[in-house]
Amino acid sequence: MNELVRPIQENRFDFVIGSRTRGTRELGSLNTRQIFAARLAAWLLRVRYGVSFTDMSPFRAIRSELLHSLPMREETYGWNLEMQMLVAQKRARILEIPVNHRRRRGGVSKVSGTFKGTILATFRIAATFFRVAFSNDRNHSTVAQTG
Repeated sequence: MNELVRPIQENRFDFVIGSRTRGTRELGSLNTRQIFAARLAAWLLRVRYGVSFTDMSPFRAIRSELLHSLPMREETYGWNLEMQMLVAQKRARILEIPVNHRRRRGGVSKVSGTFKGTILATFRIAATFFRVAFSNDRNHSTVAQTG
């Protein structure tokens, strides 16, 4: 957590996200669908905003003023993509760092662990992308990467 928060505390970045795809992953920690979705989302964000994210990871830190300024609407599966897109639109100072990721220790993910969850997440994430990508704000941002 310190690696995510420190760049914000030092006023070097406004949004820091940990990339599971760039970090060390325990075998089975991300399934093929999750890796494909991360790569597809990264490509779409690069094409639309010129940013180079590699993951839609939940490991993130954001400056509170920036978070409060975002017109977040998504309350389900697309919230993380929506936040990344809105941060890019705001031209925020973005940093992506590698984070290590372990397998789930108990239970099955309601999103990536079931067919129904995967389908629902796919549709919500796609709908979120199109809603935000074609909104009125056309600004762009850059992402710095470390590691």
